Amino acid sequence: MRTTEIKRGEFNAYYMISKLKMANVNRDIFTQHAENFKDKLTANGWMMPIVVSSKGDVIEGHHRIISAKLLNQETIPAYIVDWVDTTIETEHLNCIISLNNGNRAWTTLDYLKAFSKENQDYKKVYDVYLKNSNNISVGNVVNCFFTTSNGFKTGKSTIKNLDFSMFLIGQISKLVAKYGKSNVQAYCVREMITVAFTKAYGDYNAMTYLFEEYALLAKLQHPSATSISKFKPLMEFNLSKYNRDANN
Repeated sequence: MRTTEIKRGEFNAYYMISKLKMANVNRDIFTQHAENFKDKLTANGWMMPIVVSSKGDVIEGHHRIISAKLLNQETIPAYIVDWVDTTIETEHLNCIISLNNGNRAWTTLDYLKAFSKENQDYKKVYDVYLKNSNNISVGNVVNCFFTTSNGFKTGKSTIKNLDFSMFLIGQISKLVAKYGKSNVQAYCVREMITVAFTKAYGDYNAMTYLFEEYALLAKLQHPSATSISKFKPLMEFNLSKYNRDANN
């Protein structure tokens, strides 16, 4: 049986760190993560090389590079590939993402920020998150805007209803600002967003009513306001009540 030859790069155990170019499209660098990796390097040595393009653009291993610098290293083990055109930002980003999709170190915010550089929908959502980050989790901002989580990590999600999503963001942000995160829990907000799209079907009036009910629960510090099992059924019950009254 004939096997297909898979592309292979070249290994350089002593690649000059000074020649490396960090990727602008990569996730944010966290100093503590680099500090932690520094300790592992000291204890175990280099067990894995970084990945770079033939032009020296870093594709994978940014935190290891920072760790090496913290240890005053001048060189680093590198695996060099020549089939990724890192001068094309989207190709560079897609390669970085494909290598990190299974990496738990990449968060929802990392993906959102990375794709916001080339995708206008992601940019809009990222900007909304930055303006509301004190009140709404990045996961709930993403849930407000994007159709499904499928494709999110590959930059293919699209905004389902911009105006309605902005309405939800405004209502949620006001609730949290007034009653605090202890009374407006992120998991209950997630369920409210689900109800808004799958039960209320984007009905502004219905959701205004539900947010008023939610505000009352939060104001009274009602147990249902923070109950993972009771909150959604209660909102669905209130929605049914609203629909009955609206039809009479």
